Amino acid sequence: MKNYINQHKLLSFASVLTLFGLSTGCNLSEVNVNPNASNNAPISTVLSGAQGTLAFSQGVDAGIQTGITIQQFAGSNGDAVAFDNYNVNTTFYNSIWGSFYTNGLKNLNIVYQKSKALNSPYYTGVSRILSAYTFSTLSDIFGDIPYKQALHAEVNASPAIDKQQDIYTELQKELDSAITELSLPTSSFTAPAPGADDLFFKGNVQNWLAAAWTLKARLAIHLSKVDANTAAQTALSYLYDANGNYRGISSNTNDLQLVFGAAVSNSNPFYQQNTNRPGWVGLGASFVNLLNGNAINDPSTKPETAPVDPRRSAFATQYPAGSGKYRGSIAGVPGAFSVIGSYYASSTSPVVFLSYVEAKFIEAEARLILNDQVNAEKALKEATLASINKTSNPADPNASQANKDAYLAAKATLTGDFQSDLKTIITQKYIALFTQSEVWTDYRRTGYPALTPSVNGTNTNNPNGQIPRRFPYPQSEQVLNTNIQPANYQTPKLFWDK
Repeated sequence: MKNYINQHKLLSFASVLTLFGLSTGCNLSEVNVNPNASNNAPISTVLSGAQGTLAFSQGVDAGIQTGITIQQFAGSNGDAVAFDNYNVNTTFYNSIWGSFYTNGLKNLNIVYQKSKALNSPYYTGVSRILSAYTFSTLSDIFGDIPYKQALHAEVNASPAIDKQQDIYTELQKELDSAITELSLPTSSFTAPAPGADDLFFKGNVQNWLAAAWTLKARLAIHLSKVDANTAAQTALSYLYDANGNYRGISSNTNDLQLVFGAAVSNSNPFYQQNTNRPGWVGLGASFVNLLNGNAINDPSTKPETAPVDPRRSAFATQYPAGSGKYRGSIAGVPGAFSVIGSYYASSTSPVVFLSYVEAKFIEAEARLILNDQVNAEKALKEATLASINKTSNPADPNASQANKDAYLAAKATLTGDFQSDLKTIITQKYIALFTQSEVWTDYRRTGYPALTPSVNGTNTNNPNGQIPRRFPYPQSEQVLNTNIQPANYQTPKLFWDK
């Protein structure tokens, strides 16, 4: 597993600014910057490098490791089997921690510092949004992490650990600041603004504003287990302004995602994983069962049931090849069957951070919590159909209009029973957000989809054998940071999971 999670070193633009030693987890205005770091590089170069490394790490590090936990993926062979059994040497988590902190957040902080010096608020706003995204992803994986004292390990090898609840509060403030900066008229400053160097939106400010509002809504709905009504009302207030105007990501074409290149050195991380370690990471039986139109805990060999998911041939490969059949691996039972399909695993496939699909699923859940079933179902169908239209293969008979209609009627219709309807929304979100670590957060706060734990998941670090609620801190941090406290796969729980 160590070999595949370090494949990001092959990425050409990932090497642009891999200049820092081991770092740990920041109110951007409070960060101390190493004066010997490469602040001479142009701000445009730093931004591109940071975005590229974040996208690669979001896919191959966070995406695969959390995806195995939530059974979208399966650790079928090699070192990946340990992830399937919740029994991973904590050195493997060094990659998530190091790539996000060192290659991502460090470089985003340079963008922030340079943009402040240049009075370039659009660069500042972009750096805030991506930093907030990265910190939230890290805290949703590890819980309490370094934040205010992070990113300057050269002067403090043991930064304080901030409470996740406090980090969430600060991230919302950072996003508010980003929205303010990105809302400034260009006539109010003469500094450069992002353009082609912005690998996500090519400097489109309106798209960045929509991403910021969507991220705020995501963080709000995460608190549904703490206070459901407040979480729902707050999420909707971010997606819609006081006049009822929608301001989240508004279409598939405006998703916050990075599309990779055809060259070996900058190809998609899932493509590189399949190429360099074929058969190590397959698809989970739970996920493929849903694609086959079956219940999540049905036998993995059960024949498909109509309506089949229109996205199946885009998300999964046939097993055996050319058979027209699809099969996933049972958690904890080694064996490679279907693997990730062409939509996310071609060399030029995207890695998705935030999407219109997710925004509409957030809206559907929020409206369900607030007992607005009509609009909850409307948002659910919009989200599901948008995912199908974005990802399905038009040549697949299962992607015909008739099958799409049948699928929406069977799988995206609410009943009036809250738990049944929540299960429907989160299950469809689980399918639609394939490859994204967000589905693990949804599982922990809602209990859906109702997965069966790995058959070999009981061990010292996971004594109850249940699906992990968090990851242990990486070995590098346990050794270097004296403020790190012991943690296993179950405790201490994240603040929104209590």
